[in-house]
Amino acid sequence: MAGVAVVVIDVQEAFFSGPDGSYRGAEVIDGINRLTAAARAGGAPVFIVQHDEEGDPEVEYGTAGWQLPASLVRAEGDILVRKSVGDSFHETPLKAELDRLGIERLLICGYATEYCVNTSARRAALLGYQTTVVSDIHTTQHTSALTPEQIVAHYNHVWEHSSLAGNRIAVRPLADVLATEFA
Repeated sequence: MAGVAVVVIDVQEAFFSGPDGSYRGAEVIDGINRLTAAARAGGAPVFIVQHDEEGDPEVEYGTAGWQLPASLVRAEGDILVRKSVGDSFHETPLKAELDRLGIERLLICGYATEYCVNTSARRAALLGYQTTVVSDIHTTQHTSALTPEQIVAHYNHVWEHSSLAGNRIAVRPLADVLATEFA
């Protein structure tokens, strides 16, 4: 599928395992696997973004927490991107790779809704990409007064009703994305 790419953000052991693992983590990974399988079958590139911070034992490059969960399907042609801040574009090769491949539309999913997914989706829209956040395959942990379920619902609402320089972020469920993007 020319012109579209999937960007999977921060699906890593540190965020998806243990007693404080992500809300609906297994369901989210299953949905991501369905999306990326459809994308690969349709010829669309898959970008897997991993957060790493030097000196942070939870996600320092190469640590157990930095690794991708065994349940996340990764294919040989997937493009790995390392980042050290919430924005998947900041000082990474993501934009250059997207542009090199002629990508105009992004399907974004992953972790953490209110941080890395939000920042990356907004940046993508500001850079001019037609950006869709897949509403049921992004997640977070319990880290604030709001529950993870409330955070996911809140950001789906915010993205759907915000305009960034006239470029809206679309919010669509996985079933709709699969039926329209890769049918």
